[in-house]
Amino acid sequence: MGPSLARYLRAATATAPWPAILGRLDGIVPVPLHKDRLKERGYNQAGLLAAALAADSTTPLLDSAIERFKATSTQVGLSPMERAENVMGKFKADSGLVAGKALLLVDDVFTTGATMRECASVLRAGGAEAVYGIALATPAARQPEQVH
Repeated sequence: MGPSLARYLRAATATAPWPAILGRLDGIVPVPLHKDRLKERGYNQAGLLAAALAADSTTPLLDSAIERFKATSTQVGLSPMERAENVMGKFKADSGLVAGKALLLVDDVFTTGATMRECASVLRAGGAEAVYGIALATPAARQPEQVH
């Protein structure tokens, strides 16, 4: 479903300021899964979205630009602070692939931004000139509880 869902990302990037950003990108980078989670799941949903975006452009997919070298527990149910702590120090960038480049970081879901911030930080530490982020979805806003 990656190519089908990526059409929503393409639609979102059709309006300003995205065309200018997309025109200066040097690579598209998916948020990686840890190798054990990838083996268990069989695919990386962010990787499928990023690959579909790259296939529709002249911008290369840099799917090995970041590695999640340490497994993280699920983010579900964690507070924003716990999410940030959960992903801190779990990623590393390949500076040979990212140094001096403008990159688009792609994820499937943006909840608190902890994962995207950590990945962007690692890419910048690896020498990336600029990092832009996009995600397919955000969780629906919680409705206030009704009192009866």
